[in-house]
Amino acid sequence: MSNRDRTAELMALEPDEATQLYRSGRFTRRDMAKFFAAIGLTSALGPTLARSGVSAADDLTMIIWEGYSDEKYSLPFEEANDAKVDATFAGTGDEMFAAMQGSGGSTYDMVSASSDLPRRLYDADLLMEIDPAKLTNYNDLYPQFQKPPYITFEDKLYGVNFAWGPTIMLYDPEQITTAPTSWKAMLDEANTGKIATWNYPLQIAQYALLLDPKPENPFELTDEQLAQVKDLLIQQRPLVRKYWDLGGEVAELFMAKEIAIADGWPYITQQIMAESGSIAEVSPEEGVTGWSDSWCISKNAANPELALKWADWMIGPEGQAGIMEVMNYSITNKKVIETLDEARRAALRMTNVEEDYARIHMWQFIPAYDKWVQVWQEATAS
Repeated sequence: MSNRDRTAELMALEPDEATQLYRSGRFTRRDMAKFFAAIGLTSALGPTLARSGVSAADDLTMIIWEGYSDEKYSLPFEEANDAKVDATFAGTGDEMFAAMQGSGGSTYDMVSASSDLPRRLYDADLLMEIDPAKLTNYNDLYPQFQKPPYITFEDKLYGVNFAWGPTIMLYDPEQITTAPTSWKAMLDEANTGKIATWNYPLQIAQYALLLDPKPENPFELTDEQLAQVKDLLIQQRPLVRKYWDLGGEVAELFMAKEIAIADGWPYITQQIMAESGSIAEVSPEEGVTGWSDSWCISKNAANPELALKWADWMIGPEGQAGIMEVMNYSITNKKVIETLDEARRAALRMTNVEEDYARIHMWQFIPAYDKWVQVWQEATAS
């Protein structure tokens, strides 16, 4: 049937008829979207289905880091599964946890949880156990990503590890002509009003790398070390132009020349370069913190099987290639990594995955997290 004939057929239906077809399974949500578009009511899809009591069985809802629902990988998945990916961006793991906890996990099918978050979700009884046998690409992962401790509890799997990388220092070489080498540049008065830093208590670990002596594990700090980091943050506060929440904010600030230096991720660099902006990356000499991200499925997910398919897709060849292309992040699928040339592997810290991964202080669950929150809030609001 041609698109013109299909449109004519859709326009001949009444809304109630279309709803009944949806309920009976003869119409998908995509069909319903086309129907409302055909009759000029593109914004009516959600409210109409909600009023009619129809559950969107082919909708996959997720709360994620910015970029993890990019069309590069979401559109092929939607076509393959006749589904719709409905993503909400969060600025921190705290936002993700609050959103999941607030609804008992019923609002979102899944979350892109970094390595500090799954334990919190698990302790709150919000996660579904994952059966690796249902993942067709699971055995292609490096062993270290199959059952890492941050998604494995009581020897059961509660996440699918798909990407990892560092939080690095970004700077504008047109404004800072000599490449900085230390996180101290984020506290340099020469950059007053041109500094942006991520608004997340977990960033305390990044600034802990500046302590002398440097803690072996920046996520395990004594009260004295927390107090020392607080002093650094209070020192930094009058120099800061923006405590940022989403990567897009940082990209816009760099493009507008409102900032010259920030902490951030390779994805932000990608955004700026796509707009022909001036940006460079540095891995400071003190080291870097970083993240290892997993797809975790809500215990009360409306569409757990579809969520599992998405997680499997994102550790498969197409999803992994998309993560590298769109985000410039490191990946977890050994077979895909082995197809890359040496230059690409080196650029993404995957020449020797085990060693390259170990060089990053990966985010961790922090038992006394309330102390970190208090320190961050008091220091950044001072």
